[in-house]
Amino acid sequence: MKDQLSISVCVPAFNEAAALKGAVKDLFETLSSLVGGLEIIIVNDGSTDATATLAQELSRDYDQKIRVIHHPVNLGLGASYKDALAIAQGQYFTWFPGDHENSAQELAQCLPYLAQDTVVTSYHGESDKRTWFRRCLSHLYTGILNKYFRLRIKYYNGLSIFPTGVLRSCPLISNGFALSAESLIRTIRSGCKVVELLYPLEKRQGGRSNAIRFLSLFGMLKDFIRNLVFLIRKTRKK
Repeated sequence: MKDQLSISVCVPAFNEAAALKGAVKDLFETLSSLVGGLEIIIVNDGSTDATATLAQELSRDYDQKIRVIHHPVNLGLGASYKDALAIAQGQYFTWFPGDHENSAQELAQCLPYLAQDTVVTSYHGESDKRTWFRRCLSHLYTGILNKYFRLRIKYYNGLSIFPTGVLRSCPLISNGFALSAESLIRTIRSGCKVVELLYPLEKRQGGRSNAIRFLSLFGMLKDFIRNLVFLIRKTRKK
């Protein structure tokens, strides 16, 4: 299975010079021996620190196994994710935060469950070390999505691995952090099974989270409404 398995990992990075190198090193050290082909796509999303330079240095250091996309301005997680998906060469596609808040072992535990009709995702349960406010927001967000999309997913923002072809066939429209949830919802609705695995959440390795900025929260709300309207219209057409 190892020799036949190839995976592309999008690493979105907005001002993540403090943590990007550690995130990439973790991915290579953890996954290289488990898959036949590992491709990392760093998306420098309009960073104003040394992220762009560091990304290019990492591409050289890892003998071109890293591809780099540069956004001249900050476009958000959704744009980074979709741009990486468009050029991904692996059978499977996922993303890994440039802030290194997650461990690459979270992806490694998903590998045995991969199949072309299956999405494998992770949730953090009681091991979530984020602030009380962040945890409450997460529970509220999950409850709303489950209610309106009639699902029973434990967590929508964990690391998920998708069959690349299936994910590309889905009309992803979110521009921000809601893209993670949208990818799950659309692939499940396209017929994929879902496997949910428990894994503890790591602490950030540098910087601060962009997830709870006002603009990020507003963007998530806007993307949620756009997705809900899209699915309602699609249902009516049937």
